[in-house]
Amino acid sequence: MALVDSESPLPATGERKFTPVELYDIPDAVLPREPRLGGACVAVPDDRLASLARSGPAVLGLRPGPVGTDGFTASLLKELRALVGLPDGHSCLLVPVLPQPLAGLLAREKWAVAHDVVPRPVGGAVRPFSADGPEGWSAADLSGTSWPLADGLLAELDVAAFCPGPLLGVVPGITVLTLSPRAAAAARAEEDSGPFGIRALLDADAPGTPRPSASDLMMLAHGVRTLAESHPERLEGEIGARLELVRAHTIGRSWLTGPPYRRGRDLACVLPTLLAPAAVRELVEFVESRALVYGLADPDRPTALCVGLGRTSGDDDLVRLAGLLDVLLEEAR
Repeated sequence: MALVDSESPLPATGERKFTPVELYDIPDAVLPREPRLGGACVAVPDDRLASLARSGPAVLGLRPGPVGTDGFTASLLKELRALVGLPDGHSCLLVPVLPQPLAGLLAREKWAVAHDVVPRPVGGAVRPFSADGPEGWSAADLSGTSWPLADGLLAELDVAAFCPGPLLGVVPGITVLTLSPRAAAAARAEEDSGPFGIRALLDADAPGTPRPSASDLMMLAHGVRTLAESHPERLEGEIGARLELVRAHTIGRSWLTGPPYRRGRDLACVLPTLLAPAAVRELVEFVESRALVYGLADPDRPTALCVGLGRTSGDDDLVRLAGLLDVLLEEAR
């Protein structure tokens, strides 16, 4: 069972310092083989990176440009809808921007503002539910969580968005946007929304409408198929087990203010440290500039570290990361 502690307080700022060490003083046994272990970093399996390097229109057997990708995209969307349990009446769009700028686009559309359905990041352990906005409309940005796999959730939301990167282990660059029938109808009724509006996105053939690249489509297809074929219903239990592993290998550490915890259904855990914000920045810069670990910074918690718990974070590397932090924070010196 996944361990959830959405009520954990913000880590207290302490006087703990970070003192850089020489690389030759770091034992090989604590160097992660996969450096993309931070919760802010999308770890992409090697086979998928190889696919990205080879991908493009030629892999699909197509001429350069978006012409002819409609059939492949339709097949991809069919598998994606099945994976997340999206009802037939809902619209599913692949938007080639990240969730934050997409929310900015929605914030300029009258129908989205009127019904208060500009998606915002979800937080805590509470399941997003309908009736948030006027007349029971609802919206949520599910990025960085396993909520898109929650049974029936997308069917309950009028507008849902999520970056598939952390969930599917693919390079971020696409946002999955789902709309209920009434949300799609309201978007289609919006006048003069332009080529980047939701109305144009619903009409894929509209001139100037942005479309994902063939590379993005290939990567997303790999991620959807891999997760669909690997028992996605077990993901929550696996994440809970990895959280237990991180806790077991950091228990009693003097540089922590408490045990690592997970916020809601986040695909990462928070390590509350005694480090001051400046020391956290120095530590993160040290490991990233030396290609040891990427993505440990948690912008919402300047005195904490963030560690990924998805399937691309191997157990051995998580143990190595705990050992590396001990060395860098003088626990093992």
